Amino acid sequence: MATFKHLSPITLKEQLYQEILTQIKNGTYKPGDKIPTELQLSEMYDISRVTVRQTMARLVEEQILVKRAGKGTFVKESPFIEKYFVGGSFTDSCLRMNTVPSTQIICTETIPAPAQLEGQLGDSVIHITRLRCVNGTPSIVEEDYFPSTNTFLLQEDLTDVSLFSLIYEKTGLMPSNSESFFQIVYATKQQAELLDCAPAHALLEVSQNVMSLDKKLLYINYQYILSERYVYAVRSVH
Repeated sequence: MATFKHLSPITLKEQLYQEILTQIKNGTYKPGDKIPTELQLSEMYDISRVTVRQTMARLVEEQILVKRAGKGTFVKESPFIEKYFVGGSFTDSCLRMNTVPSTQIICTETIPAPAQLEGQLGDSVIHITRLRCVNGTPSIVEEDYFPSTNTFLLQEDLTDVSLFSLIYEKTGLMPSNSESFFQIVYATKQQAELLDCAPAHALLEVSQNVMSLDKKLLYINYQYILSERYVYAVRSVH
């Protein structure tokens, strides 16, 4: 631990700022790690909490650190940037980024069709909620809605399964086209718990109508993306 010089021409705030940056660069504090509290830093370096608070505010403003309500201050994580044009496959995208994808199935159920689907898939639908992780980091909550006739989805272990491949295998229909819509939404309590972020945290919602070659609607997908951890990419072809 560094000893600060109270009579140095360099201010204590600048000394603490440089010390935290150094510890991030040398790996003492890694992306996602929690930084000691204001009180702990004040005691560690024998400086006032006001000095610590002002330094931490600067680091947050410069997006080196990030505050999480009720949890503390953390080293900002570098987002995983999705590779372009991988056919809509999360797994393929992660593999092209040289990262490890994983999926947790939160629920698979038959429910009345939600109002936002406007009867597109029938009166009842099969609903699947999945948590997508990159290198073990929760990054995306996915909600998929299928026609209730796709009962094979209720019988399969979907943990490490490509829905694209499974649909083709079971129905002979190849998901090949999609229409995507984007908007900013705010995390529900469940989404916040799954993504380990604050309730009402801003998320990127990507909704997709996934269709077959002959334009038949196969299913509707919603992705709720924590953009600090995963950057969604779109390719435009001219």
